[in-house]
Amino acid sequence: MSFLKILARQPRKFGTRLTRLRNKLGFRMNGVGYGKKCCLEGRIWLSVEDGAKVSIGNGCHITGGRFVNRIGRNLASSLSAAKGATLTIGDGCGISSTCIWARKSIVIGNNVNIGADCTILDHDAHSLYALHRHSYSADVAHISAAPVVIGDDVLLGTKTIVLKGVTIGARSVVGAGSVVTCDIPADEIWAGNPAKFIRKI
Repeated sequence: MSFLKILARQPRKFGTRLTRLRNKLGFRMNGVGYGKKCCLEGRIWLSVEDGAKVSIGNGCHITGGRFVNRIGRNLASSLSAAKGATLTIGDGCGISSTCIWARKSIVIGNNVNIGADCTILDHDAHSLYALHRHSYSADVAHISAAPVVIGDDVLLGTKTIVLKGVTIGARSVVGAGSVVTCDIPADEIWAGNPAKFIRKI
């Protein structure tokens, strides 16, 4: 590699290292525990409301923004836990430019890979009834929520959306661009909108 190429990469490397320090400080300030050898780099937006519990296991790699992920383009990762919610991420997970938003409970197992621009929600974000949506307080009070569980060694392809009440079994694969609306058993490949069974692994 030429000297000029090495020199050109230095600002990027410095910027990435700086975001790691900033993110770890921000996580600590918000009471978010993370395990050993975690890498939290790039743009990660974090929101932890009163009484919420967010924990991240050992060896996780969470990225967002222009420094670190080509397929995620310039999208930040977003981790959000509403009042009293639980968001748990196991060991060895890889998460890129992803939105994870818990109002009740989201549990992600060990060694889960979540592709860029995925969305994982355990709620509808708004009430389904128009009159409720006329008032912020009524809208929030009538949001439907149900826990999400993603088993160990699951792979979610880029732009996958996982909706409330879903359990994805261990080692299953969800194809890119899928919308998961129902449970997926272990060791299966699903894809589509809504996601449907493709084959056993």
